[in-house]
Amino acid sequence: MNRLVLFVARFHPRSWRARYGDEFDQLLRDEEGSVGVLLDVLVNALRAQLRHGGSIMTRGVRHHPERLALVGLALMVPSAVLVTAAVLKYIVGVPGPFDAIEPSITPIVTHPVGETFFILAPYGALLLPAVPVTRLGVSATAGRMRATIEVTAPLANVAIAIASILLAAVMLLYWLAENL
Repeated sequence: MNRLVLFVARFHPRSWRARYGDEFDQLLRDEEGSVGVLLDVLVNALRAQLRHGGSIMTRGVRHHPERLALVGLALMVPSAVLVTAAVLKYIVGVPGPFDAIEPSITPIVTHPVGETFFILAPYGALLLPAVPVTRLGVSATAGRMRATIEVTAPLANVAIAIASILLAAVMLLYWLAENL
């Protein structure tokens, strides 16, 4: 478990690792590895990435979380259009929209990469608006584990997260109706 914890500790930003990395690694080597320690290190690495602007994608997100929400929306739109058109044709009986996009979308959707994109897009669209506004806490004392989740989000982030959950649910129900 200690090797995995040390590996996850590498997810901290380069500037953070330059300042604290050696001491932190030694502390982790001295600590007995556990799931709680692993989760603690992972959550703190994600926080440090957001706080220190570890990547181009997360710069400015702490002060403007709506940016990632809009990226999530853009990620989700193609899947939402396809699912809406499919539901209209195969469940409601209105073939127009689906028949119009089917010739151009079929080669993309039948390719493994395109299919994977369309299936995973709602989940990515859920994570993008949720990650910068969610604080996770995990601690263990006296043989008990305590986990907390705190979400402070702009309305846009909440709306896009809910829309992505609904899209994933509709996709699941559609898949179940088709395959069972």
